Amino acid sequence: MVHQEKFAEVEDGRLSFINGYCDFNGNKSVINKRRKYNKKYIVYDKFGKAIIKNDHEQMKIIDQVQLDNERIVFYIDSQKRVSFFRTKQSNYSIDKVINKVEQTPIFRNMIILFFSAFYFIGIMRFRNYDFNEAKLTLGYDKSIDYKINFLFPVTIRSKFRMNTNLLSLFIHLYWVRIPIKDIYKHYVRTSDINTPIYIRIVNPDIHFIYNMKSNVQHKYNKKHYLYNTRSLRLKRENMELFIRKSITGQYVIVTTNILNKTVIIKEYLAYFLGKLITSNRHQYNIYFEKFAAGASESAFELFKHAYSQGDQCIYVLDRNHPQFSSLKSTFKNALVAKNSFASFYYIFLARSFISSDLSTHIQRRLYDNDYLIKKKILENKNKIFLQHGVSLATNVFERGYYNRKVPISPDYVLVNSKFEMDLFIDKTNYGADRLIPTGLPNLDLYFDTRNESKEEITFMLTWRPWDLTGDIKSESYLDRYFSFLKMIEEQHFYANKKVNVILHPKSKIILQDQFPQIYEQYKHLFYEGDIKEALIRSKVLISDYSSVVFYAFAGGSNIIFYWEDKVIAEREYGAPNILQKEIAFGDIAYRFHELQPLIEFNYSRQQSYNFKYNFTKLVEYNSGNNTENTYRYIYNHIFREEIPVKALKEKQSFQGN
Repeated sequence: MVHQEKFAEVEDGRLSFINGYCDFNGNKSVINKRRKYNKKYIVYDKFGKAIIKNDHEQMKIIDQVQLDNERIVFYIDSQKRVSFFRTKQSNYSIDKVINKVEQTPIFRNMIILFFSAFYFIGIMRFRNYDFNEAKLTLGYDKSIDYKINFLFPVTIRSKFRMNTNLLSLFIHLYWVRIPIKDIYKHYVRTSDINTPIYIRIVNPDIHFIYNMKSNVQHKYNKKHYLYNTRSLRLKRENMELFIRKSITGQYVIVTTNILNKTVIIKEYLAYFLGKLITSNRHQYNIYFEKFAAGASESAFELFKHAYSQGDQCIYVLDRNHPQFSSLKSTFKNALVAKNSFASFYYIFLARSFISSDLSTHIQRRLYDNDYLIKKKILENKNKIFLQHGVSLATNVFERGYYNRKVPISPDYVLVNSKFEMDLFIDKTNYGADRLIPTGLPNLDLYFDTRNESKEEITFMLTWRPWDLTGDIKSESYLDRYFSFLKMIEEQHFYANKKVNVILHPKSKIILQDQFPQIYEQYKHLFYEGDIKEALIRSKVLISDYSSVVFYAFAGGSNIIFYWEDKVIAEREYGAPNILQKEIAFGDIAYRFHELQPLIEFNYSRQQSYNFKYNFTKLVEYNSGNNTENTYRYIYNHIFREEIPVKALKEKQSFQGN
């Protein structure tokens, strides 16, 4: 008899966990595009603990949810954990599916990089050989398959399937070759930088999926974060590929940009020098922003304040930043170039990483196989996340974005209101002691300019990882930009007005990589300056689910939310957005033709009282003192030190070269 305990229910057309349950990543959505069919998943509570049912019988079904064309089955696994899987099977008994998803192949392997391919070599033994074929399958969409080649035929292997002595295990020897050119083609087609690897067991009417690891016994461990192979280079494409592990031990192929070998040499020299110098170890507070390429967000504002206090602070910035030289002359040795000897030296002697993006942005490149800096990030207990923006546009909480089990997750997160703090406490494993209730420091800049003249119009849509995938379709991300460019060219209203058309930084990179000819054709029309300055000068901002809407409204701009693809976006995000019509602080356009009249209307009026009321609920720290309050909170509650008030002195002796 099936025990009717409920773990999920359909709400607003989506199947979601209930009663505080979630998946390993903290995701509340039971179904998403990365959830494979006939693959086992475990149910967790919001604190990251697997749900154990010791009073239940193993391998028994405890709940089923029937959807239009599939079933979600919850059952008790062999270790009495609540587990589940998706299945579309109607001619295959559920008990048999459970038996199969539990029978993970037993394997150990190693990876060899040779010329232009990854070679997987090892032992792979199955408890049963009642399947047609075994493959390595790659990608979230499982679109690339490679046959697993065994040294001995299945007739021999099946006879030794239960033998575990060394000679018997040798009979299960296998190998697979994966050319890196195939992975690059997959990257171009899907834009997926990370390509996970699975084992696929093929039967005529059903397939089963298992995570591919170096050892089947590997479980969750933060130290998996440190594993990387060396890179294989695709010279013609100016790209490199390497293999890393997820925190559960699964292999993931990463496509990234080429790293100059001189950077590696500087890093190692700085690391060994830091090891020799012990008098000032773990003394520096390292500040940086997204890609360590900007100086306009909360990390930079907080750094400036720290510098004025005589703090042991270092700001890391890309040497190609247009203001690098002028900032260098202002902050002297406290500002260093990214990937310079000095930046590596201070990173290895850091006591904290204070940033407006995740700590990985301090790495040599965003997607990197760097053991030394990863080890430093993993060991550091003062990763302070000032937020790239207010986390209240999309639903990052339901997507498991803030999950402290992840090695790069922040130790502390800044919040902007009680409303946001309550969401963190309710939906993540961050307690109140890990939250900084002081508001984004760079919001001070916008609050200070509320009464300044604003005459510009800005159009900026957020990054859509599901949209830019190798071509440009009608109503796609890029098509909306081209439609807006056409509108401002045709409408007389824009004849005497400055209009800023801004690409999201990630979208700009992909446009340059995948559509270089189109980028060259239109790049003179895209805004290239400081996004902050464009927002401060804007009377009207047209955006969608981007955090820039909070900055612009704080600065006095009117917001137009362009939500034409809202249903699609929420489906792709895996949860309804937090920012809905009821608490929106701007007018909403659901069709492109609705934009023009709303732009003209908002260009001629002040912010409405109702929109101000909604905004204050979401962003309540608006006194203009967020920077100072944040600095004090970090020293008093995290460092537990007195705030330095000494006079400015000459900073550290290493130059940013």
